Amino acid sequence: MRVVVLGCGTGVGKTRVSVALLRALRARGLPALGLKPIESGVSRAESDLTPPVGSDAAQLSAAGTFQTPLPHPLYALREPISPHLAARRSGVDLSIGQSAAWVANAEVLASRVLPRSAVFTIVETAGGVFSPLGPNISNFDLARALDPAIWVLVAADALGVLHDVSSTLKAMRSCGRAPNHLVLSAAREPDASTGSNAPELTTLGIAKPSATLARDDDGGIDALLDRLVADAESGTAQSL
Repeated sequence: MRVVVLGCGTGVGKTRVSVALLRALRARGLPALGLKPIESGVSRAESDLTPPVGSDAAQLSAAGTFQTPLPHPLYALREPISPHLAARRSGVDLSIGQSAAWVANAEVLASRVLPRSAVFTIVETAGGVFSPLGPNISNFDLARALDPAIWVLVAADALGVLHDVSSTLKAMRSCGRAPNHLVLSAAREPDASTGSNAPELTTLGIAKPSATLARDDDGGIDALLDRLVADAESGTAQSL
């Protein structure tokens, strides 16, 4: 099963959720592959295939069962700015098609070592759902290219999340594809709303989170994993 992790914005906890999910999969004995096709703020020698030290890609690779021998991330962009701008300044064109092919190739390589039907692939995007990757393309388009997949939308368990989730869901639905799951992560300093946002999102009819990760406690990821395993067994997943 392929899972695409998207964010309501930058710094909302996508990497934390992805790594926690990969670790939970390993704890249950389920093969897992963690990938990040595009990452800014990192640099790698062209001949070096290993993820840059301290990068999101390195964390995902270490948390998974299988480390792909392909260059990871596919696009390692030096400047810590929006991927499209970092790519432009580096003279690189970010290709959705090549990114999707890279993910598929990594899955094929993993399938030679792990039973393909049992492998979970966690693909983390860079930035928010609609963060640009180039003219008229965004992470939303990359996620569409990675379908069929389960989409997990991550939002910060912090003040403003009610608006962030509501507006992001409306935008995604208007583009024809809503996420399948919502996860709140306490990735920022706690505020007066932290801990109350999940029930409030449900009460207001915005969305019911599949999981909430408290600060410094990833135990809540099991609720999401239970849902993903059920999705895999049924072969279907409802959208929010």
